[in-house]
Amino acid sequence: MTYDYLIVTHLPAFYKINLYNEIAKKLNIFVIFVAVDTEEKRSADFTNFGDVNFKYEILTDKTFQARNLLVTLFKLVTKLKKYEFKKLLVCGWDLPEFWLAVFLSSSCKNCLALESTVLESNTNGLRGLIKKIFLSFIDTVFASGDLHVELLKTLDYDKKIIITRGVGIINKPSFSFVNKHYRKRFLFVGRLTSVKNLKVVIDIFNSLPEFKLSIVGSGDESKLLKKNAKSNIFFIPPVDNKLLRDIYLDNDIFILPSKKETWGLVVEEALFFGLPVIVSKNCGSRELIEHGVNGYIIDPDDFFNLQETILSIDDATFAVLQNGVNHFSVNDKDVQQISSYLY
Repeated sequence: MTYDYLIVTHLPAFYKINLYNEIAKKLNIFVIFVAVDTEEKRSADFTNFGDVNFKYEILTDKTFQARNLLVTLFKLVTKLKKYEFKKLLVCGWDLPEFWLAVFLSSSCKNCLALESTVLESNTNGLRGLIKKIFLSFIDTVFASGDLHVELLKTLDYDKKIIITRGVGIINKPSFSFVNKHYRKRFLFVGRLTSVKNLKVVIDIFNSLPEFKLSIVGSGDESKLLKKNAKSNIFFIPPVDNKLLRDIYLDNDIFILPSKKETWGLVVEEALFFGLPVIVSKNCGSRELIEHGVNGYIIDPDDFFNLQETILSIDDATFAVLQNGVNHFSVNDKDVQQISSYLY
């Protein structure tokens, strides 16, 4: 049997499983997962094989961080020799497994799903040269968005580029949408690390006692952030994806102020559940936000820009933003994402 795609990716993350399930409805694919799980994830059900509708194998039953590299490389070689495929799709350039895969495959078959952006990826000196060497083995790049295309241009990539507008497909549980009254309830979901820029957000909300901020997640900044937060800021431990719906629906505005973010799947989740989004201009998913229509794009390094944006929202502007969110279709965006792999 010849597969349309042999896909090599990090983990069975839920959003990748959802994407591959949809592609598998149109094409014959086989997926090789490097590891079964990771020690760094936002919830217990971040990785799972519950609803897989395609053929796959896993190179190690250990976590991604604990894998034996020599073992995974050896197993990958045997898989590449075993299966026939029209195209090889690797989901990054950050693993030795990806390098080995593209090196052993014909360059005319090789595709890259690029989730790195020009903002967090080093393009100078030796690191830039290494990325250019990797790209020399790649015939087609599936770039998530504009910041990803900009990275390719910086690296002088001149072959085929297809924009997907996503990195996977979110879970979409059913819910009843209702127009809300603005209650000044803001939400963040993600890992609590310095790159998320939450200290700045907490400083702002500390000065706004009539506003409520809910922070869902855990990470190495948890203790520091909790220590600095006042009583209008609430910390919620990591929540399973299937339980996030009610948290989104209980809030008004989603905020993602990251200093850098390759995409930001939480932006799609917020839009799906009807929340306008305040997003950093350094997030890949910023292109899903039309400034002043379904959210705002802010400078994460400008404290007053973020503060003024929060304070500018009142009942009237919230109604405008909600209307903008209502006219944005995550489903339509996902149709484009799925179709991009059918070229």
